[in-house]
Amino acid sequence: MAIVIEKLSANNKQVKHYQFEQDTISIGRGYENHIRLTDPYVCAEHALIKQDPDSHKIEVIDLGSINGLSVNGRKCDKAVVSKSDIVMLGKTRLRLFNSNNTVPPAIKLSAIETRLDILTHWRFALFMGFLYAAALVFESYQNTFTEFEIGKALPQLFSEFILLSVWPLLFALLSRLQKQDVRLSSLFSVLWLIALVSMGLSKVNHWIAFNFPQLPGWQVVEHLGLMLIFALLLWLTLLLAFHQSAAKRNRITLVCSGILLLATVGWNQLKQGEFSQRPNYEFSLMQEEAAVGNGLDTETYLKQLPDIYKRADKLRQKP
Repeated sequence: MAIVIEKLSANNKQVKHYQFEQDTISIGRGYENHIRLTDPYVCAEHALIKQDPDSHKIEVIDLGSINGLSVNGRKCDKAVVSKSDIVMLGKTRLRLFNSNNTVPPAIKLSAIETRLDILTHWRFALFMGFLYAAALVFESYQNTFTEFEIGKALPQLFSEFILLSVWPLLFALLSRLQKQDVRLSSLFSVLWLIALVSMGLSKVNHWIAFNFPQLPGWQVVEHLGLMLIFALLLWLTLLLAFHQSAAKRNRITLVCSGILLLATVGWNQLKQGEFSQRPNYEFSLMQEEAAVGNGLDTETYLKQLPDIYKRADKLRQKP
């Protein structure tokens, strides 16, 4: 039965794989060893790995090295090890086991992932980024009262691009640390797609708020929409960045989206009812054709002012 030796990274991910048919393997920094390590903390003849021909148990034996060996963080001269044990020689991490060990079942390839090949092309990512930039410039143009100057809009555009780019770069780094494929172009493509969808839904939200400012339950719909957009972004990012089961990906997405929803609702509840002498107003310009009705005329608005002042006084008098 063959002996399998895996050289591991600091986070116990496989870096190199060895397989030997013999029952005794030498390991060290010397050239005569079966496995030669370049670790300066490893001696020329550091350790022997032996397999019992009958029981097939694997034993690692220190050969009087300067820094010795440790198994799962405990120093020892020799030890019987299995696949769950981490053997340290100097600063080198190893995993030793027999070739009859079974591997976990394969992860089923997602049907969605097979349809996302277009996202792997940098041309598509750059096109989507350009489209999002154009949408941002157009939105800035729509919300400008005075003459629009593209030069004044560029700093905000660059800062937003840099801020959004943190998301794919962070997951690309995590993917690299997990020794998995870094599909950076796909991550950026997904980001720009979700950003464009979010911008479109924001326009719909502004239209509804403009025409139906007192629509019952709309704030709940806003919160759920925010959670769904974030959930979609996170789910697609996890699909592209990591090799994991659909169940695990769904759990992570559900938990993170729930935390975001609770944080958003909690923050709004804390801010609700607070009176401010200098409130911040948000506005968006819309074309006349976007209005469903004729709006509120001046005479009706003046009649409603006393009630508005009474409600403001009540809010101001709250402790």
